[in-house]
Amino acid sequence: MFHSALLKSIKEGDKLLGHEAEIRAELAKNPKSIVILDDDPTGTQTVCNVPVITEWTEEILEKELLASPVFFILTNSRSLQADEANVLGQLLGERLQKLADKHQKKLIVISRSDSTLRGHYPNEVDALAKGMNVKEARQILAPAFFEGGRYTFDDTHYVKEGNEFVPAADTPFAKDNTFGYKSSNLKDWIVEKSEGKVDKNSISSISVQSLRNKSSEEIKSKIEQPETTHIITNATSYTDLQAMALAILKSDSSLVFRTAASFINAISGIAIKPCLTKDQILKTPSLNGALLVIGSYVPKTTAQLAYLKERSNAIFLELDVTNVFDIGVFCKELVLLVEKVESSLKTGKDVVIFTSREVKKGTTKNESLDIVNRVSNALISVIKKIRVQPKYILAKGGITSSDIATKGLNVRRANVLGQVLKGVPVWQLDKDAKFPNMAYIVFPGNVGDDMALYELISLLK
Repeated sequence: MFHSALLKSIKEGDKLLGHEAEIRAELAKNPKSIVILDDDPTGTQTVCNVPVITEWTEEILEKELLASPVFFILTNSRSLQADEANVLGQLLGERLQKLADKHQKKLIVISRSDSTLRGHYPNEVDALAKGMNVKEARQILAPAFFEGGRYTFDDTHYVKEGNEFVPAADTPFAKDNTFGYKSSNLKDWIVEKSEGKVDKNSISSISVQSLRNKSSEEIKSKIEQPETTHIITNATSYTDLQAMALAILKSDSSLVFRTAASFINAISGIAIKPCLTKDQILKTPSLNGALLVIGSYVPKTTAQLAYLKERSNAIFLELDVTNVFDIGVFCKELVLLVEKVESSLKTGKDVVIFTSREVKKGTTKNESLDIVNRVSNALISVIKKIRVQPKYILAKGGITSSDIATKGLNVRRANVLGQVLKGVPVWQLDKDAKFPNMAYIVFPGNVGDDMALYELISLLK
């Protein structure tokens, strides 16, 4: 569907000056520690020079809280069952609040999730608020992610596909086996996801027009309305998110957040930087090939893989998903796969490992998630056994990239260098990782056009 009012709003928003300077001034006057709980590693897709940690002992959290005004915690909670995600959310809320109280820091804790609305919600955010002991916290929902073509307008969330703006519920993402949904209107979506526990009358929204025409004080008073439990942020430009962020920073209300990546820049005052160059990414020369691991099975990724296959001279190795259910067959396949990967990397050839494209579904949402995790574990097994350090590793898909980082490469802390393409972050791994200081590219399953994967590899040749 083509939406002329939405397109007009985007074009007008692009001309606005923004509130970056005011946000930085507000943070300088009233410092906040901004902690992002990322339910997969793709949430780092808009920031630069920000740390991401993958462990959350009190000692590690305390060290990061004292050292970094903004940092990510990679929880990978999207791969967990709902009750496990709740336990983790509450635990992190408790630990962060305890440390903030100890060091007299004001906290903003953001639950960052998918811009196409897949993930544990609202239970995960409720658990976080409970852990932080935030009584009757209002939830701010801000799923707009402009780099990926996601816009919220008149309370409806849209995904840009080519030249069209498609309501989110009409996209393949809404058919997700575990996190599927039927509503594109975010008020209806919250009611749907809460299974009717949230009263639609308690959900308010702030329009694009209000964010562009009202003062921070007026927006703040709308956020602070006592009868409101959930607030939808409409946004078609960074200026809209910044206007919302500025009002939030000035408010003393108890707030918790569920947002996509663009909101992180808005509330932290981090400017959008140009994409990284090859030299900024590949700091240490290597004659070995690169390794690409493609686990995501959304149609966008499958199209990107097909485009790459037609044009690249990389070595393509398929991991048959059906084999992960037969341990004997899988172990034999794994040994052969690792041998092929290592011999190809040594000769300077890029290697693409991809899972078979047929989607295996469970009979329940929990079963489907279990299948996704089994496939991810198979890919981790490959990474664990490889001894040749690739020029860089690219992982495609949220759960895939998280598991490869933490379980395959033993990443405990990394620095987000920036983006190689819009919405595609590059991490520099720390010295304790399996391949120290290597560039690790986190390529979300739902980002980029059909040519994006090919363009990225060509750029880093």
